[in-house]
This record gives sequence, structure tokens and C-alpha cells, in this order.
Amino acid sequence: MITFKETLSDIKNDLPKKSLISFIRNYFLNPSFRVLLNYRLGKYFFYSRLVFSKQLSEFYRYRLITKRGCDISYKSTLGKGIIFPHPLGIVIGVGVVVGDNVVVFQQVTLGSHGKSDSDVSYPVVRNSVKIYAGAKIIGGITIGRNSIVGANSLINKNVPSNSVAYGTPCKIKEIY
Repeated sequence: MITFKETLSDIKNDLPKKSLISFIRNYFLNPSFRVLLNYRLGKYFFYSRLVFSKQLSEFYRYRLITKRGCDISYKSTLGKGIIFPHPLGIVIGVGVVVGDNVVVFQQVTLGSHGKSDSDVSYPVVRNSVKIYAGAKIIGGITIGRNSIVGANSLINKNVPSNSVAYGTPCKIKEIY
């Protein structure tokens, strides 16, 4: 179960500066922060046992989809310091784990492969990864630390740390 204290801590970690002025400025001027705020509050209410918590979580999910254009499952795990520079059309599935300091651009999909004859599995994105616009990361794969996923790529195999994954089908090039 997620506590309200943990939720507040995660929200503070999403802010560049830990102050009320920074919160207000980011709330009104930073759509990336608003997406994360809706996700974190909705996830808290989703796992909470308060009286109207399920209705509140559905309200935040509705706002996340209709006003923000993102579909992020509350059963996924997002780390600290995630940045959505253009948070439109981002889809993050049920079992996805995203590490700290990850940058995710618009129209990115992180999800299951959808095959009915095998186990449903979701990707794991390690720390400090950049995922550029339109990339699709599908299946139970791991994107290593400090890697880059190119725009409009279809990633369906593991990507080692410190490498670039690009193209359809996926090609991998180690950068250092």
C-alpha cells in the first residue's frame, strides 16, 4: 500500500526546486509536472482504502486521458525525476517499470506484446534512458542504463547499457 507521505515525497521529487512557488509555477506552466501529479495522486487513491478513493482515482485517470492525452496505468511503476517534454499520446502499460531520470517524448508506447499463447510481460526501463518520439517498446525486455531509443523505433529485444537502439526492426549500436 502506498502512503500519503510517500506520494508527497514523490511529488516533491518531481519538482526542480522544493518550494511552494516552484509547485505553483510548475502546476500552471509545466504540462509534464501536471501529468506526473495526476498519475501520482490517482495511484495513491487507487491503492487507498478511503471511502471514495476508487472514484477519485477514476477521476484522475479520466483527467489524465482526456485533458493530458496520456494513458498511464496505476499498476505501472514510475521512478523519480521522469520528464515528459511533450506529454501527448504516451501509453504506459500495467506492469511497466520505469527507472529514475528517464526522458520520454510524445507518442511513446511501453507495453505488452499481446500474444495470447505466451505469458504477458512488460518492459523494464533502467535509469537515465532517453526515449524519443514515437518509439514502441514491446514485451518483456530491458532497456539498459544510459541508453537511447531512437524516434519511431520498434524495440522488441533487450538493449544493453550505454547503447543506442533504433529502426524497425531494432538495431543496436553501443556508444561507449
